[in-house]
Amino acid sequence: MSEKVYVLGATGNIGAEVTQALLDSGVRVTAYVRNPAKVKQHDLLTLVQGDYNDLAPFEKSIGGHTRLFLLIADLINMPRLKKAIAARAYAAGVKQIVDISSLTVSAGGRRTTIGAGHSLAEDAIIAMEDRGTYVALRPARFMSNQAWQDALTIKSDGVIYDTVDPDELQSWISTSDIARLAVTCLKDPIEKHGDIVYEMSGESITPKERAAVFSKILGRPISYKRISVSDRYNYIVENVGAPHGVSLTIAAGMFKGFEDVSPALPLLLGREPETIEQWLEKNKSAFT
Repeated sequence: MSEKVYVLGATGNIGAEVTQALLDSGVRVTAYVRNPAKVKQHDLLTLVQGDYNDLAPFEKSIGGHTRLFLLIADLINMPRLKKAIAARAYAAGVKQIVDISSLTVSAGGRRTTIGAGHSLAEDAIIAMEDRGTYVALRPARFMSNQAWQDALTIKSDGVIYDTVDPDELQSWISTSDIARLAVTCLKDPIEKHGDIVYEMSGESITPKERAAVFSKILGRPISYKRISVSDRYNYIVENVGAPHGVSLTIAAGMFKGFEDVSPALPLLLGREPETIEQWLEKNKSAFT
């Protein structure tokens, strides 16, 4: 049977790149979306309209697929939703699930809100009986998060604010690199990756170094200022609208002890991971 991949989260940054890369490779794809109008039509693409409040459309359409790309942003309901989706997928004959998890699982799991959602979801899927394989990608901080965490103060003050020491390393990964590894796993022989976990930190850089990168690319002085956890928390709650647990996780530091670059990434990606400088060159309009 020819490969057919089911994609959840097809309209987000990662899911859209995964979908397009699979289509460009000649793989048939089904995308589960709330609004089909957001997705460009393609001869190899089937769209199923639905949401996570009612999985009936998913359950009716998952049959005949060999693999599932799984990405859910709802941290509170994530364990329940991922378990329900995975159970339906495996029961329908899906042989491989590639899931976007988080490096916060490696950095302590339930000790943070972000880590808890992903950790419980991973555990629920791994514990299933008579399942297919399960690949968990655990990315570090998304470089794209800078657009909603830092853009406002970069524009208004020329400053990046955070709670860590100016010379403390922080790990980052681009969404393009996450998508690239996901596609590799979805195209390689299923047995090659099995139930593996891939930690994904593409660049480890200090806040002071990151400010210097922004200064270079934006062509104006950008500095870094360390602030209290309380001030950072309040900023995220008030300006980003993130819930308490997520805001606290970001303000207090998510990946303590897991700030090193993942050494296997160049092998897995087939190239060096994207740097913040490369990412910013493509996305600098968000900060001007």
